[in-house]
Amino acid sequence: MAKKDFYIPKIEVDSSKKKTENQAESEKRRNQERFVSPYYGPNVKDVLTYPFVKYGNRGSQYEGLRDKPLVPEEKVIQKYGTKYHEFKQIQGIREDARLAEIITEEEFTSSGGPENWEDELGRLEDLPPLDDEYDFYGKTIYSGNDSDTAPEFVPSGRRNFNSEQRYTGYNTRRENPIFPERRPSQKYVAPPQTLLKRDQSARTSDYTSVNFQKEIIDRTLRDFRIGGHVVHFTKGPTVTQFEIKLDAGVKVERVKNIARNLQMNLEGKSIRIEAPIPGKSTIGIEVPNIEQEKVLFGDLMTRPEFLNDGNPLNVALGIDIGGDFITLDITQMPHALIAGTTGSGKSVCIHSIINSMIFKSTPEEVRLVLIDPKLIEFTSYEDIPHLATPVINDPKLATTALKWAVDEMQNRYELFKACRRRDISSYNELAEEDPNLRKLPFIVIIIDELADLMFVASSSVEEYIQRLAQKARAAGIHLIMATQRPSTDIIKGPIKANIPTRIAFALNSQVDSMTILDKSGADKLLGKGDMLYSDGVNEIRVQGAYISLEEIMAITDYLRQKYGPDFLFSKEDLTEKMQYEEALGSDPRSDEYFEVIAQYVVENNNASINRIQKRFGIGFNRAQNIMMGLEELGIVSEGMAGKPRTVLVTLEELEDILNQ
Repeated sequence: MAKKDFYIPKIEVDSSKKKTENQAESEKRRNQERFVSPYYGPNVKDVLTYPFVKYGNRGSQYEGLRDKPLVPEEKVIQKYGTKYHEFKQIQGIREDARLAEIITEEEFTSSGGPENWEDELGRLEDLPPLDDEYDFYGKTIYSGNDSDTAPEFVPSGRRNFNSEQRYTGYNTRRENPIFPERRPSQKYVAPPQTLLKRDQSARTSDYTSVNFQKEIIDRTLRDFRIGGHVVHFTKGPTVTQFEIKLDAGVKVERVKNIARNLQMNLEGKSIRIEAPIPGKSTIGIEVPNIEQEKVLFGDLMTRPEFLNDGNPLNVALGIDIGGDFITLDITQMPHALIAGTTGSGKSVCIHSIINSMIFKSTPEEVRLVLIDPKLIEFTSYEDIPHLATPVINDPKLATTALKWAVDEMQNRYELFKACRRRDISSYNELAEEDPNLRKLPFIVIIIDELADLMFVASSSVEEYIQRLAQKARAAGIHLIMATQRPSTDIIKGPIKANIPTRIAFALNSQVDSMTILDKSGADKLLGKGDMLYSDGVNEIRVQGAYISLEEIMAITDYLRQKYGPDFLFSKEDLTEKMQYEEALGSDPRSDEYFEVIAQYVVENNNASINRIQKRFGIGFNRAQNIMMGLEELGIVSEGMAGKPRTVLVTLEELEDILNQ
């Protein structure tokens, strides 16, 4: 998709109006003096450009660079009495005297000043203080108390003056203009878009190679005596889709049967045939481009219609074959499965999703739970304000975090029930009106390698994931899981049934493609961000956005230095909860069936494990553990080979034991 050049229409001025003499001299001086940028020096084009500007929104491209939101002057004056409330007042010092401190006597005299430096300095010190002077560096020179005395103003060339201590705020901003000092109470502002790389070159419009491939396809169809020809083609960043219109009476399977011949004649790495294209009467053949283009994450994030859509969970995914911008709305998703081999672009896609939420949402709107069993993928996101907990690397701690998410889901549903609301959106609307309620953030759980978690704790992880996939959407909790091996023992049927959104990158075999997409096609992808995105109904081929490690480090360093971490619960809390769950799980008396089975055994005067299994529908191991707990409390006798257990207490004694 070619980049569009935005411009501001020029308003013609009546040339008959005469300019004043001062205006003419000012224009002449401005044309002679070349602009020198404080960052880029004189190597700047003398062309006035306004990127992404159209009529009516001039200047909106700089909103992301503000430390504080822009407030109208009327509200500022109404609240503070003056629009200059941000500046601190300097008492008793002339601005001329303060500026004289940072220049030398030689510079002063060479610029036309008096030869007697002390006389001129004394004249400045004798001036009466002004009440309306401000320090525009944000630091007061000295205290305004009556007991304090003004400092002695001596030129810097006459004594050793540590100007760094005097103007610390100014020097800090000059040395590190990108990362300001951390302000914990400051409202969250997205990182500047200057941290992202952009593609400066325009997309090529040369269709010579495409026309050559079109002729090869037509010739191959004629060689195999298949009635049809290419009627249309769509060139994307990495692949081009050719649409073939078949003659009447020609079977679609005949084109699919010559797929290998087409690939050989086109000399392509792989081709994918979509027969037919959904919603069209043509067959699609997707052929890799001879010169492939890269889709940069920075180019997608600079689109104002995407940044200002008001949905914090609408993330950037990439560009499709037609050049359209494809986004992924996590609130409608509501959970996703991502599969792809090493180097196919799976991790880069996850990074694009995370950084999209960083740019579009505040920590009060979205919280992230990052689970990284590989220890290396999410390391750069440590201590950013969007994290609900530190990055989790231990599979056992990951199980506990999923258990916390299930408990949080249940607590939210209880809160919704009490407020008579059905989902998080309607509840947050109520919380904006009711000061007694607190808005709830969305929680996005991202698992980088699901296979490793299933290997360590398959039963518990599968149970928690299944419960979240079934019920967590209305509570504002969403799952995004990625794996390199999409086999049936990792992605099981109950999990797939509740996760309609699938993203498949290049896979090794057609079997893996069937597991993740329920159809073939992912084994024909090219890798390096080439994906098939399915929302459960439609399937789109997308070239994923690329974000480099340097960009990720720059963004996270900015967030760490300006805001710092703000966890909902720490890793120590997770560890304590895990140890408590393990101790509780090893105690059979913590089982929910324990008291019911104890009462059943005493009432029937029968302590048979087989009878308990049939009566309550539980497994042998669980029934045996409960029986061992009854034996420890002295409710039943010790088990002996060939002899049944005897009940040792009455119902009144059992009630006393359970109460204790």
